[in-house]
Amino acid sequence: MKRFLTMLLPLLLVLAMLPMAVFAADADNKVEVRLKAGSTTVKINGKASTVEAPFVSSGTTMVPLKVITNAFGAGLKLENGNVITLTYNDRKVVLTFGSKTVKINGAAKTVAIAPVVVKGSTMVPLRVIVEAFGAKISNDGATKETVIIGVRAQSSGTGGTSIDSDYGKTKIGDSYYGWTLNYPAGLVQVAQSDSGDYVSWADTADASKVAAQVNVFTELVGDDELTVEEQRDLLYSYYDGDEITVDKRTITVGGQQFEKVVSYTKQSKMYYEYRGIQKGDKYFIVLVGVKGSDKSVLSSYDVLLNSFTPSFNVSDKTVKNITKVQDGMITFKDADYGFSVKLPAGWYDDSDGSTPAFANKTDSFLFSFGSLLAGDTLEGWAVRHEKNLREEFVSSNIRNVATAPVTLKNGKALSLSYDISYGEDYWITFNEIAFISGEYRYSLVYLHPASNSSKSKETLKQVIASVTIDTAYIEKNFGVVDDQLDLIDRSKKLTKRSSTYGYSIEMPAFWTGEQNNFNEDGVYYTFNAGEFEAYESADTAADIASKATQLATEPQAISEGVTIKENTTITINGKTARKVVLHAAKPKGMLPYSEILYLFDTADGSMVFYFSLDDVHATESNLKLINDVAQSIRFS
Repeated sequence: MKRFLTMLLPLLLVLAMLPMAVFAADADNKVEVRLKAGSTTVKINGKASTVEAPFVSSGTTMVPLKVITNAFGAGLKLENGNVITLTYNDRKVVLTFGSKTVKINGAAKTVAIAPVVVKGSTMVPLRVIVEAFGAKISNDGATKETVIIGVRAQSSGTGGTSIDSDYGKTKIGDSYYGWTLNYPAGLVQVAQSDSGDYVSWADTADASKVAAQVNVFTELVGDDELTVEEQRDLLYSYYDGDEITVDKRTITVGGQQFEKVVSYTKQSKMYYEYRGIQKGDKYFIVLVGVKGSDKSVLSSYDVLLNSFTPSFNVSDKTVKNITKVQDGMITFKDADYGFSVKLPAGWYDDSDGSTPAFANKTDSFLFSFGSLLAGDTLEGWAVRHEKNLREEFVSSNIRNVATAPVTLKNGKALSLSYDISYGEDYWITFNEIAFISGEYRYSLVYLHPASNSSKSKETLKQVIASVTIDTAYIEKNFGVVDDQLDLIDRSKKLTKRSSTYGYSIEMPAFWTGEQNNFNEDGVYYTFNAGEFEAYESADTAADIASKATQLATEPQAISEGVTIKENTTITINGKTARKVVLHAAKPKGMLPYSEILYLFDTADGSMVFYFSLDDVHATESNLKLINDVAQSIRFS
């Protein structure tokens, strides 16, 4: 976000005088305005009123905008906090805070001074506007006044004296997160996160051409007070790769203590000043970046930076509230998926996810879609999905499986809900909602602790009522998108061979190979239920089995409930092997699990085929899969 630019360009062009015949036709609506630079008195048709004093800069007279709207009856609208549109009969004048370009009925003109806010009054260049209205400007030598002669707008419907809710705003802030900053005059708001925890202003909407910018970030850091180094580490986390620290210190502004870091980027030639302050569980970072030859270019932003405070006064009418929280809800939008949803304040979007995903401290909400199988139905999906669940989770760890019809804005849907426990009687409720449109099946998944059921169910109702999916957009922009989880074929196998170690093995096609070159040591696969590894060991099968037995007697293993469930000699496809099964009943920070090892002696030691399986996934189906893989091992 940029500081307000103080170096002004000379006046390049103004509008030509419009025909004076206009006045003859409208003599009864004649307007005379008299004002003087430095004087707070302005006269409209002889009637005096008090205004912010006009001033002259770079040869341009700047006057309060309300003088023009009151005198000429011009219509007035402010958009996005910085674009002013004046309407007068068939004329439309558009001005922008921080921009020296004025558009008259679409034609661009350049002025010397951009609109600014002075003590709550919007000040605009006088001549370019009133001449666009067909008025004549002169000077009264006797009184030293500037005199404007024109006529009021023909239609009363075009008049107006207000500039909507943003008029007179000199500050900007967020009532939900609780911060305030002087209005970044001369800058355009170019970004704001869906949750409102980030907002950015710049001197141009084109990121490749930004010469100055201002950002405000809000981090949730917990209630513990951060040390100076922890605060600075937070500031450093926003650095670009080539950013160099040139100054760091603790400063006090208005009785508040900030951490201040100044940096420089080699590639973009930008200087940045970061200021950070903690209040409660929030850490606020206000950042200014300016392109320049040395860090002194930041000095013109001192007033703006000094104005930042981690508080918001709802009674201060000079503050524009840009909070994204409306009636306790935040609207999240993902343009890449044509998706929007309203969630309670305190929720955040997961920007690292490939598809829309959101969370608060306890609950999560996910959106995805996949290509529809020919002839598939919601009922077919629910039956298939429940079957997969029961193959992945033991019966004691799944409960309350139910389906129910649901109505979304997009149409009729079906809900499949169930509870899953991952141990220690802690249950998570899954609410999966699917609906079909065109060639796709869409999925909404809401997860929450079962213990938080009442509150989460209310949020789920709000979510269902607010979700909007632009299915036409998805059909236009996406092709075939397989739903890998739904299409799992547990019977399909792939034969893998290792010429290096002289064996072959059949792997389930749905297992994911993280290291899948069987001619190299250290093959590694993952699947929902656990892991698989294949590697060479210098120890014999008997030595590994003996070490495993010894390990189970160690104090840490005993504390974690490690026991040897099996230690036997078996034969697989004519090859003798040792099978060792360990079980950890209460591993620290992990779910109870089993380790299953198949050990084959070789000339150089042994080949180890290792499986791990969480107890919660130790279903008959998963145990059979592991046994089938082991039984497929063949040595040549």
